[in-house]
Amino acid sequence: MSKIQSVNPYTGELNAEYELYSDEIVDEKINKAYFAFLEWKKTSFMERKNLFYKLIEVIEKNIEKYARLQTIEMGMLYHTSIAGLKSTISLIKWYADNAEKILGNQEFSENGTTGKYIYDPLGVIFGIGPWNFPFSQILRAAVANIIAGNTVVYKHASNVPMCAEQIEKIFLDAGFGEGIYTNLFISASKSEYIIANKYIRGVNLTGSEPAGRSVGSLAGKYLKPSILELGGNDAFVLLEHSDMKKVVAEATACRIANAGQKCNSSKRFIILEKHYDDFVKEIGEYMSNLIVGDPMDSKTQVAPLAKKQLVDDLDKQVQKSISEGAKLITGGKKLGNNGQFYTPTVLADVKRGMTCYEEETFGPVLNIIKSKSVEESIKIANDSDFGLSAVVYGEDIEQCKKVAEQLEGGMIFINTPAGSKAHLPFGGVKNSGYGKENGPEGLRAFVNKKVVIY
Repeated sequence: MSKIQSVNPYTGELNAEYELYSDEIVDEKINKAYFAFLEWKKTSFMERKNLFYKLIEVIEKNIEKYARLQTIEMGMLYHTSIAGLKSTISLIKWYADNAEKILGNQEFSENGTTGKYIYDPLGVIFGIGPWNFPFSQILRAAVANIIAGNTVVYKHASNVPMCAEQIEKIFLDAGFGEGIYTNLFISASKSEYIIANKYIRGVNLTGSEPAGRSVGSLAGKYLKPSILELGGNDAFVLLEHSDMKKVVAEATACRIANAGQKCNSSKRFIILEKHYDDFVKEIGEYMSNLIVGDPMDSKTQVAPLAKKQLVDDLDKQVQKSISEGAKLITGGKKLGNNGQFYTPTVLADVKRGMTCYEEETFGPVLNIIKSKSVEESIKIANDSDFGLSAVVYGEDIEQCKKVAEQLEGGMIFINTPAGSKAHLPFGGVKNSGYGKENGPEGLRAFVNKKVVIY
């Protein structure tokens, strides 16, 4: 493959195509990033903060343009795209305002030893980004790494090259020098070539479990520290609740965000036996009435999936699950001339061993599991190879807290859909990866905590 293409998921039209970089161009760009690092690491936190505030100005000025770009390139609902960019602005501001406090030199005196901690940046960080949130997922990692004093080179997902190109332009337009943020148009097969480069000092990936296994092994092979933010098969645990209509609306919001293409959205809905029949009936009706269509239309609730292959893969999972005994309540089929829509789908009577129980379903498919008790709900929630996040929903907040403490995941949310906050660590356990983005942990992800003893 010598070119990568950007295709509108809604219309099927070709947006643009780009030539992949040769090894010579890649080497040149990594070298430039390294020499940019040698100067960038000397800048003060105030200089960096001022530049990131200019970056915010660029995004605010062009927010509608960037939102539309995400919509035509991966199909995201336009209003979701706007909201995501606003959230990203808040994240950048938090990093800019707090970096010095978190990464500044820290004096210590303990047990007769005095000295200070110095947080030194590592160098050039290689980032590999996902297509599902083309701006925010890249920026939350890149901004943290850059404000810490590193420079970054990024391989974005191959289906969002226009977003990839634009992110680099945002940094340049804000006044960052060349080489501080660099976009690389390369295929996934070039990952080892880049990780092996002597100037690459860390690897930051957001992607699938298979991609994480591959990149993680390469990072280990070349002794490069890495962060892997991978997939999830997150649980929504329903406890006692008297307002089923409210529960159903919230549960649906947990599932269909970004057409279900969200790593930390709820996918397995674990419902107590006493609520099970009502929940299945109500959510089947609710999901069947969702508006599927043009992502630029404000009335649309479910957008197309980003790639046709995703629709095909999702349909295979659904049909296999039905053949294994899952009960189709609504949906379960492809829509649209381009085949990039999937009907909002509800599968009930899901059990251990079924495809939709064991695997992440990356689309608008809601899988329902019956539980006989709260204790069994906890057991089912933890019965997964993944451990990214979970949602606990119920009227008894103290009970919700007790259940949340027993769930295996990096982030547990009570009575609200899973999300992310700038000041809080984001990441999972088990096959959902390792390491944290966001918060102090995100800022310290690729620095050397050096001890100087007096």
